[in-house]
Amino acid sequence: MAVKGYKFSTVDGQRIGGRAIGFLEEILDAEKGTLLLGAKAKFDSLPLPKERDVRKRFDLWLDYGRNDNWFHGWPNDVPVKECFTFRWEEKGRKCHRLYGFLCNPQPKTNPSRRICVLAYHDIKNDWNTDRSILIDLMSLRASSVVRAAIAFVFPDEPVKGQIQ
Repeated sequence: MAVKGYKFSTVDGQRIGGRAIGFLEEILDAEKGTLLLGAKAKFDSLPLPKERDVRKRFDLWLDYGRNDNWFHGWPNDVPVKECFTFRWEEKGRKCHRLYGFLCNPQPKTNPSRRICVLAYHDIKNDWNTDRSILIDLMSLRASSVVRAAIAFVFPDEPVKGQIQ
């Protein structure tokens, strides 16, 4: 089945300021609206206490905080330096990850805004990250169709009559 497009949406109830977080979904069947990328589906299925825990992690990142146990990127790995992940544990050993990429969707109108676009969910039980996920994320980040889906939420055209 061919990809029909992508949908981007911000996390419901999460504030948008200098930073924002959202989900990228792949639309495979335009008539039925089937969505495949798993980050949003996993987040939406979290029980309320775990959802609150993950939202705390989002809030800290949105506030420019740091906690490598909750989220991190790969800034020293040039081919995937814009990839990013939020992590949490369930039942002691299941290390859940929401993987995404960072981008600046409004270089003309809001050059300092940085967003994290979450696309994949994965569970890992060892130290190493599946590099193919990171490579796929960088391909998504470079896609003009993905950028158009993000631009629908974060347009980068000045409003007429706006003073620059």
